[in-house]
Amino acid sequence: MNGDGILVFFHCRSNTGYAIGRLETVFFEMAQRLTGDSDRIHFGYSSLDGGWPAFLTGNFRNVIRFDTMDSSKKNHDAIHDYICENNIRIAFGFDQPVFRPVYSVMRRAGVRLFVSYWGAPMSSINHGVKLLFKRLEVGLIRNKPDHFIFESRAMADSAVYGRGVKLRKVSIVNIGVDTEKFKPAPLDRSYAHEVFTIPKNRRIIFYSGHMEERKGVHVIVEAANELIRVRKKNDVHFLFLGNKYGEQKRFFPMYSGTETEKYITFGGYRDDISRILSSCYTGVIASTGWDSFTMSSLEIAASGLPLIVSYLQGLVETIKNGKTGYYVEPGDYIGLADKIEQLLNNSELQKTMGTAAREWILEKFSRERQIESLTATMQGLYSHYY
Repeated sequence: MNGDGILVFFHCRSNTGYAIGRLETVFFEMAQRLTGDSDRIHFGYSSLDGGWPAFLTGNFRNVIRFDTMDSSKKNHDAIHDYICENNIRIAFGFDQPVFRPVYSVMRRAGVRLFVSYWGAPMSSINHGVKLLFKRLEVGLIRNKPDHFIFESRAMADSAVYGRGVKLRKVSIVNIGVDTEKFKPAPLDRSYAHEVFTIPKNRRIIFYSGHMEERKGVHVIVEAANELIRVRKKNDVHFLFLGNKYGEQKRFFPMYSGTETEKYITFGGYRDDISRILSSCYTGVIASTGWDSFTMSSLEIAASGLPLIVSYLQGLVETIKNGKTGYYVEPGDYIGLADKIEQLLNNSELQKTMGTAAREWILEKFSRERQIESLTATMQGLYSHYY
């Protein structure tokens, strides 16, 4: 790469965690393979208030405050000087939109390839005159990212058919999971039962994620009510992870004081999910609003579990319907209960689907495959723009 440097930057502060924490290591490995020299890699965050990035070890020191929302002359001058001084020719930004005033500063300083990586949809889908207007608007913007990388087809469609980005300016690189960390582990078969005091005869239905309305936690609770109170299933238990600051309390009125109460556990935010999954029977993501190609879906499948998901956007890309899991209509708790019961009543089907899910992850969605695909995409773009 002729000594060119690469700047990887984020719209958030350092050590934000969650999905960004996983991506940081992927981006660093991509940059390492692209440049062959860690001294030419730079990381930027809107704020360093979160402290030194935890994933960076050794003597790496190329970390700066890089806030694309700050339009002050002082900030723009600092960005310009840093890019010039470090011969940065490639900018790789996370969730960077079509336009920011600082983009022109980056170009003047010497950036020749600017790629925006998106972990979310860019826009709602538009049609007709509105979509035409969006395309014209994007076309008239001079200093914009040269290319956009998305984690799923649904996300990419939001850029092309929502924001008006040209199809040839978009690539898809699916996220990947650490298949050595997330894998079937027979020795942990009772781990979650012991940690959460769940009777060992109960098969655990697993959810991990945010608790806002669109994530459909209430749909899973309704399915639990259906299975336990109506269908009298007593060999099942629902485990929800990811709740913080008492978020779970809003679901209590749905089942408190009923038989279901003994069959639901909210386990909070955990760092031992890989071990917990080895104790579980099936994963569920029952979103009712937009949802993407989620990391939790890959973790569940890599652990050898079937996955039931809502028929929505990126979620439909996370399974092979009828082979590694099932689709259900968003909000259909009866349909969700039906699919869970089908798996509860057929342990051989559960095993077959779980095995197929693991194999599919190994084939298409490993972390190594993600890094290879991302690096190859960046190499192709580098060759095109130089």
